[in-house]
Amino acid sequence: MPAVPQPASQPKAYRVAPDEIMALGCALLERAGAPPKHAQIVMDHLVASSAMGLHSHGVMRIPQYLAEVASGIIAPAAEPAIVQSGASRLRVDGGRGFGQVIGTRMVDALIPLARQTGIAMANGRHLGHTGRIGAYPEALAKIGLVGMAVCNGSPSGHWVAAFGGRDGRISTNPIAVGWPVEGEAPVVADFSTSCAPEGVIRVMRDRAVEAPEGFLRDAGGNPTRDPNVLYATPKGALQPLGGSLGYRGTALALLVEVLTTMLNGDAVDDRTRKGTDMTILAIAPQVGFEHLTRGLSDHMRASPPLDPARPVQMPGDRELKAVEASRLLRVDEPTWDALVKAAAREGLKMPQAVPDT
Repeated sequence: MPAVPQPASQPKAYRVAPDEIMALGCALLERAGAPPKHAQIVMDHLVASSAMGLHSHGVMRIPQYLAEVASGIIAPAAEPAIVQSGASRLRVDGGRGFGQVIGTRMVDALIPLARQTGIAMANGRHLGHTGRIGAYPEALAKIGLVGMAVCNGSPSGHWVAAFGGRDGRISTNPIAVGWPVEGEAPVVADFSTSCAPEGVIRVMRDRAVEAPEGFLRDAGGNPTRDPNVLYATPKGALQPLGGSLGYRGTALALLVEVLTTMLNGDAVDDRTRKGTDMTILAIAPQVGFEHLTRGLSDHMRASPPLDPARPVQMPGDRELKAVEASRLLRVDEPTWDALVKAAAREGLKMPQAVPDT
């Protein structure tokens, strides 16, 4: 297997204060045509993701969003059209708006409907990149509901091979769930149905590091650890979640496809389809539910760990600890350089930053 070419020196990274990168990001998005409230929603989401250590869905996305606005992929001022199509079902057309804005509007619309009917679902289409989809069930869990979100990608984002297949056939099709817990922050699980989200492979490429074994194959179907193959022509493919049991990852990805693409009336291979589809489910639990979920968390964490230095955690514990420890956000050099150019174009001052060591 050929080794990934390594540069003479590793790319640099920088550390910057969250409020300063927030201010720059909001200013850049507003200059691109986003209303201030939209810019704030997007940047709150990106900064929170970076603070959690989820850099693939953090501030590295700012240059991408600016480019997508400039090319017409994202309509920065768009608000969704929401229509109730059944007793507990909403249909949402995002109008190519920022995914974080449309996702937030979907959550807001679901809350009263779920409380009224016990369970409610919103099928959204024509969204920009939705970011960390765990944010949406997390928002529902914070007000006492159980939440689930799934999203797809258009054919241009079909990075993931079917189990046993050679080329990309579907997106990374993430699944996220969240539920409230008595006396604690909600439990939030958020994972792609591929070996890794595409953004994680992009981070590996930008940091010039190899992907783990089994994550990627090149266009010829050969295993490789080189993240560049995903962006080559012809491009390689991410592998489904599960390794030798990857048929399970493919099955989960197909479930996501059904809940998004098919329920929105689209064909998976329709190359005229634009943007992302996202489905969000909200469930109103019975009285006493949060006490039961606290018992579930306590039961799981009480398991004797294999490594005493690494106690058993619930989904989301790692991210919460990262936020508590976070003071300055890491920004990789490719993202920083892109922000420098964007700020210069708009006559904006860059935040103060320190090299990451």
